[in-house]
Amino acid sequence: MKIEGMSCKHCVMAVKKAIEAVDGVQKAEVDLEKKQAVVEYDENKAKLEDLRAAVRGAGYEPV
Repeated sequence: MKIEGMSCKHCVMAVKKAIEAVDGVQKAEVDLEKKQAVVEYDENKAKLEDLRAAVRGAGYEPV
């Protein structure tokens, strides 16, 4: 998932923490240069919209 608004390592950690707090997420890798997150999650527990909502809740915009 691409993410707009990240500009520093603090942003990366905030997004990673928010995504990992979603029930069903096993792993999240957030890349500042690419402005994206790669997430491993159980589709029976979490939906893509749950991940997007978590990113928005952290103050960033998933695209």
